[in-house]
Amino acid sequence: MGLGIVDILFLTLSVLVSAVIGLYQGYVGRRATPEGYLMGSRKMKPIPLAMSMMVGTVSAITIMGNAGEMYAYGTQLWVMDLGIMLALVIIAKVMIPIIHPMEVVSLYEYIEKRFNAKWLRQATVVLQLVGGYFFMGFLLYPPSIALQAFTGLDILLNIFIMGATCTFYSAIGGVKAVVYTDVFQALVMLAGVLAIVIIGSLNVGGLDTVWDIAYHHNRTELFNFDLDPYQRHSFWLCLVMGFFFALGSYGVNQSQTQRFFSTRTVQEGQRVLYYAAGGMVLLRGLIHLSGLAIYAHFYKCDPLAVPGAGEPAYVVILYVLTVLTRVPGLAGIFVAAIYAAVLSSVSTQLNSMTALLWADFLKPNPIFASWSDVKAGALQKILVLLSGVVAIVLGLVVSMLGRSFLRALFAINGALSGPLIGLFIVALCLPWVNLKGASSGFLISIALSVWLAFGQLWTQTKEPYLPMSQESCPATNATDDNATVQMEPESYVHPIYGLSYCLNSFLGVVICILVALIVTVFTGTNSLEDVDSKYVNGTAWRLFEKWSLIRGRGCLIKRSASSSSAENKESKKKEEKEIELGDAEEKEVLPSNREMTEVKADGEAVGRGAV
Repeated sequence: MGLGIVDILFLTLSVLVSAVIGLYQGYVGRRATPEGYLMGSRKMKPIPLAMSMMVGTVSAITIMGNAGEMYAYGTQLWVMDLGIMLALVIIAKVMIPIIHPMEVVSLYEYIEKRFNAKWLRQATVVLQLVGGYFFMGFLLYPPSIALQAFTGLDILLNIFIMGATCTFYSAIGGVKAVVYTDVFQALVMLAGVLAIVIIGSLNVGGLDTVWDIAYHHNRTELFNFDLDPYQRHSFWLCLVMGFFFALGSYGVNQSQTQRFFSTRTVQEGQRVLYYAAGGMVLLRGLIHLSGLAIYAHFYKCDPLAVPGAGEPAYVVILYVLTVLTRVPGLAGIFVAAIYAAVLSSVSTQLNSMTALLWADFLKPNPIFASWSDVKAGALQKILVLLSGVVAIVLGLVVSMLGRSFLRALFAINGALSGPLIGLFIVALCLPWVNLKGASSGFLISIALSVWLAFGQLWTQTKEPYLPMSQESCPATNATDDNATVQMEPESYVHPIYGLSYCLNSFLGVVICILVALIVTVFTGTNSLEDVDSKYVNGTAWRLFEKWSLIRGRGCLIKRSASSSSAENKESKKKEEKEIELGDAEEKEVLPSNREMTEVKADGEAVGRGAV
């Protein structure tokens, strides 16, 4: 079954509402300054910003991909949410108090001020721009495949509709249009996912039945504490992945940090993260439950058990078409949620890309620095439009290259977040690391992380799904019960490429920090005068002040050796002086030969007198 009239009505209405919000914000903010257009004049409220942050990284790929993960591989990935929560608290406590008071538009201005290096700032911006534009391209493609199945519209037309819609309202209304549209889209996404959870649970007898079916078919794994780094998922691997995913997405990514920079105070910026954390736990939890609800429907006649079946994410499409379409409007709400997820993610990227282009490349140029607010605002709108065109074109290119290209882009995008996280950790927490060390760690980490990602893509095969059954399928289609999907025969894989993909960002961070420290050891640490304390974590700065060995411009090894040599010389001189003082005291205590002779003569005289 396809979408009915009510479904199409809901879908059309959701897209129109997004456009109307953009038009309204564009009219209200038609006299906004460049900073008001990009940052909401830094007066926006925490709750709308938190909802925008909540959905900014929950794309259509997340909705279908995470539900498919629960369906095919079980619930271990759910532990990732714990890592996300921990990282958000650290960002709120460590990062926001340092960077928010700077009132920057571009996050990477902090890197320039911390290391006094404009080129390093621009290198991080270029990395973010390249990753951001390609990310928008493949955000548009996978949902278009699903939407083709739902709506019957061609994949290319779906890409154009979604790209044009979010470009339109992002250009007209700026960050306020993006944020308030995200609030509406968050509600649509919650409604769409809830539709699957509620209908799926009711159809099998309740949520407890859904969990019971998942439990008895090995889908409810949460506490696999095995430390093996070569397995696909475990408690520790998912915790690490969630932690560094959140640091990369919400701590060092312009598209999300721009949200808490748009508040008045540090405290409001921190509340944005706390509210967003609660919303993300709710939304991601519902997405995961939807995967289990879909499994409870198909577990006796599993479509993935058929040889040549597609990716797990596509069982979501099948479920919506076969189950939700029975109730008028529900399928339309879910399809609207897919559209909303795409629009929120892409519009967030469009706004942040414009902020980077303006703040890091155009505004510092004397030509643009003298422009009036009106001219600068018009230029920013043009930048959004051009960025939207680039995103649509890249979406079309990705659609021609196929899904293997998507997989490569995801892996590379994840690999690039690790070096950036490492650079910010060095900047915030290691004040003794110099520019040479930080830049070397950053660049070497990028090279090694990309090499690792490519190696994994070329050598690793897809993990087999958990056991699946077709016991209740029609006899003509039935296969062996509890079958597992056959995978490619295993071949030799270098141990480094066999590591779980969950560790990619973590390894990038470790490489960046280690290289930065090693290079600094040989090129000389910073002195107190080289670093402004307001750009460094307070605890790290106090350690920097107290430990004299890590301060100074000379080679740390040489300084350590010379310091040790000086101490040895000082100790030797002290010993010699003590020996000299000891000899002098001994000479004072012992009588001379002449004194001994006189004492002896006096004694003899006394003896004769006594006789």
